[in-house]
Amino acid sequence: MDQNADLVASWLRLVRRRWRTGALIFLGVAAVGAASILLARPVYRAEAALRLGEPPPPGGVSPSGGLLSLFQMGGDAFANDLELLASRTLAEAVAEAHALHVTLAAPPGWHRDSLVASLEADRSTVEAVYTVRWEDDGRIHVRQVSPEASPVGDAPPHTALRFGGVSATFLPWREGMPREIQLATEPFAQAVRELRGSIEVERPRREANVLSVAWNHTDPGLAEGVVATVIDAFTSLRTAVQHRESVETADSLRGVSRRTAEELRLAEEALETLQREGGIVAPDAQGEAVVERHSELLGRLQRARAEVAAVDETLRRLDAADDPGRSWTALLSYPAFLQNETLGNLLSDLVEVHGEREALASRRSPQNRELRVLDERIRYLDGSLRQLAREYRAGLVEQIASLEPEAARLDAYMRTLPAQAVELGRRHRDVRILTEVLVLTEQRLRQEELREALTYANVQVIDPSALRDRPVWPRKKLGLAVVLLLAGGSGLLGMVVRERSDPRLRSVDDVERVLGAPVLAVVDGSGDEALRFSEAEAAAHYDQTILMAMAEVETSLSTYQKMQDRIFHLEEAAAASERAAALARLRFEEGATSFLEVLDAERTQLLAQDQLAVG
Repeated sequence: MDQNADLVASWLRLVRRRWRTGALIFLGVAAVGAASILLARPVYRAEAALRLGEPPPPGGVSPSGGLLSLFQMGGDAFANDLELLASRTLAEAVAEAHALHVTLAAPPGWHRDSLVASLEADRSTVEAVYTVRWEDDGRIHVRQVSPEASPVGDAPPHTALRFGGVSATFLPWREGMPREIQLATEPFAQAVRELRGSIEVERPRREANVLSVAWNHTDPGLAEGVVATVIDAFTSLRTAVQHRESVETADSLRGVSRRTAEELRLAEEALETLQREGGIVAPDAQGEAVVERHSELLGRLQRARAEVAAVDETLRRLDAADDPGRSWTALLSYPAFLQNETLGNLLSDLVEVHGEREALASRRSPQNRELRVLDERIRYLDGSLRQLAREYRAGLVEQIASLEPEAARLDAYMRTLPAQAVELGRRHRDVRILTEVLVLTEQRLRQEELREALTYANVQVIDPSALRDRPVWPRKKLGLAVVLLLAGGSGLLGMVVRERSDPRLRSVDDVERVLGAPVLAVVDGSGDEALRFSEAEAAAHYDQTILMAMAEVETSLSTYQKMQDRIFHLEEAAAASERAAALARLRFEEGATSFLEVLDAERTQLLAQDQLAVG
């Protein structure tokens, strides 16, 4: 309570001594602030709201469409629209449409639409200032005042004046209208840069695709027109970008489609040539037929060779044998001989005659006529069989001779089958892949052509450009309240500064601040008893000061020691956590633990380091 009372008393003494200084500063700041608020040009705010619908479908196939997905442009559609609103192209279109690089300086209440019928400017303007004066005869006189003074020209009202890249058509003078105004120009690029920085684009709610566009200016008509032009330019630019993207994509797809169709035609011709030259119609069925034919041919060839060998062996035994009847019986084991009716009958007759001779030979002499008849018949049958066997062998040899070239041809043809199968499969694969690519490309091309033909009205103006019901600046009530607060604070600060700059000593605190030592006693020279000292009070004050200083030193040393101990423990904890994190990562790399333990160790390490940094 004593400290608060002393503080209040000191401020009251300050106010009593320096109130004149504070009052002057308060009145000055209040006057300047009130003038700046009350005399400021009102600033109007034009606003509009847009709803951005979903962008046109990008066309294309499913995400598994392979390389065709590269044709699609990425990025968030809403973010792309925001970038279009902030683009230099849009700002240039708006600045050129409203000649924002031209400024008219007129008294309050006189805006651009009340002074000129039309105002245009190209992009060649430079920084310059002109005066426009309505003469008594009604003509408008224009003169350049900077960067150099020179006359420009004059013209009657509603007549275009062209100067410095500006084309202005001024209205005739009327009652209350200023006789002279200033017209300033600046480089077009500077106006574009200022416009890009002053257009406010906001998304009020993240879950809604709604944009709020606003712009502030002292000319209400210009502010409303600029916001409306921003909306129109954004809609046109967005449509043009989407149309250009669709056209370029469609052109690229047409080129890809043409190249793919040509490659497919060549691949189909190559496949047709391969099938025609190789005689390939149904590869699987033809392959099975060739293998079956080859197996059958080899079987026939082997059987013919076996029969030739058997006939040769029989004839060799016949040549070496005394009894032809027994030798011919070996042929009975071959089905081919049994299936031959003539040969079978001869063999049967030979066996029968040979049996009769054997039976008759035991009872007759060799000169017996019946025996000689039987021998003659045996020789006849043997000769007939020999002749048939030789003819049969010759037929087998001819059959072998005709089968061997055919077998060789089939062998050669079968050796080419694997290569033909591989080549045929490769060309079928080329045709299939090119067909799929062509189908997908044509599908995407049709989608892009449809997208190009359609008009997507996906930019909807919810709130057209309009001014607020009152200017956003100056806010007179709020502004005056702020001015009063600033004036009061400035006056108080001025009193404090004036008090600090006064070299006179007015209190014991001033003496202690100047001397840098405690005041032990106060000399009262107002009465007869001057130079009275209270030694006991001075000694007590001195002892109290020493004790307080020692207590503060001890407290500071204790606090410092505790801080050092804390920092030491924190450093140890940080080092231990770092070692634990390294050990956890090593165990993870060795496969002894999971990555969650590594993350937990690193989190502990970061906490320890943060605590060490805080101290």
